[in-house]
Amino acid sequence: MSWRIIARREFTDAVQSRLLWGLVAIVAIMIALTSAVPLLLPGATASALLGLGAASEFAAMLVPIVALVAAYLAIAGERESGSLRLLLALEPNRRTIVVGKFLGRSAVVVAGLGIGFLLASVVTWLVYGALPLGAFLAVLGLKVSLGVVFVGLAVGISAATATRARAMTLGIASYLGLALLWDLLPQGAHLVVEGGPPSGTVPGWFLLLEGLSPSGAYSALVTRAISASDPAIPGPAELLGGPMPLYLQWWVFVLLLLAWTALPLAAGYWTFSRADLN
Repeated sequence: MSWRIIARREFTDAVQSRLLWGLVAIVAIMIALTSAVPLLLPGATASALLGLGAASEFAAMLVPIVALVAAYLAIAGERESGSLRLLLALEPNRRTIVVGKFLGRSAVVVAGLGIGFLLASVVTWLVYGALPLGAFLAVLGLKVSLGVVFVGLAVGISAATATRARAMTLGIASYLGLALLWDLLPQGAHLVVEGGPPSGTVPGWFLLLEGLSPSGAYSALVTRAISASDPAIPGPAELLGGPMPLYLQWWVFVLLLLAWTALPLAAGYWTFSRADLN
């Protein structure tokens, strides 16, 4: 059995999940509503780009939930039920299973988030009367990329755990640590090093520390995409108040997203390949 067959089966099974599509619908609605937030800010010059930026930042909290729900039981669920042994009896090796499940679940998340974001973009266009195509496509690509990152993390966790409960616990912990609480780390470090909270310009290490998590790297790239479309919107150079160091170039954050996808998958496969399934 090839990884293609496994990926196709995973896609078909996940597409039938009402919970997953319910979450996608919630994400689409919340992103659409958030895109209108700049209109509510007093004294702010609202625009489609600012609306897109607001929606993208809110999506950094919601997209990981969709990805984790779609994939955290990909292997652990079948392993606990015993159906994984039946799958292995059809002669795929364990690496083929991990790759197939990652690709199948990623395809579902990409399709779901893509459809949801496209629907939300209609609301943005109706509200602002415009939709900057270049920035929209860049943000759409980054949004689905963030979903794939967390699918890789979830499949890695699922491959490394033997029960549903453990996979769920680690999935929740990874979401809290990487999507919700990570910002406390650079804020606390700035307070210790600089003697106060960030205000005005910030040091380069602060932006790097913010971008070391998957959601932080995503946000850093979104900021660049939106500021590149409109120079009036501040980007990282304005936050630094000086030249951009090498470690804050856009490709650094792309590499971080790739690492957050590949390393959990590799670690999960390494654990899974040595596990006794009997």
